[in-house]
Amino acid sequence: MENNKFDLEKLPRENIFKVPENYFEELPMLIQSQTSAKPKTIPLVTWSMKRTWASVAACAAIAILGYFTWMPKQDALGNEALSEVQNQEIINYLIQQNINQTDLAEQFESVQTNNKVEVEETSNDSELLDNLKINRQDILQSIDLDDLEENI
Repeated sequence: MENNKFDLEKLPRENIFKVPENYFEELPMLIQSQTSAKPKTIPLVTWSMKRTWASVAACAAIAILGYFTWMPKQDALGNEALSEVQNQEIINYLIQQNINQTDLAEQFESVQTNNKVEVEETSNDSELLDNLKINRQDILQSIDLDDLEENI
């Protein structure tokens, strides 16, 4: 193989590119026709469904956290809170609410049936106390004797 060296000086110096006739005269009209044919509008705000759902989820999370953070907490009424209420106030409340003994008895019976506790009918209070396993001493301590005598 022969080593052919390329010599740039031996190439002819002529312009091989040809410009079509009237190209530069028609060029501004071509550019203007292409730009005026397609007016392009650019939206200022883009909004997608993904962004919408993300915003809804963020608002829901803030609402739930706010509810549990600032929700008023109500403590259960303990025996100490109820011990401050006098017996006469309880009786007055029951009278104002128009609750009679039959209503209380029906409520007591429904609680027993819901809890599936069977209480035998007793004719004697001592048998009822024995079934409830409550001492007379406990009952006497919880009842204010002065209020009881006034109510009788």
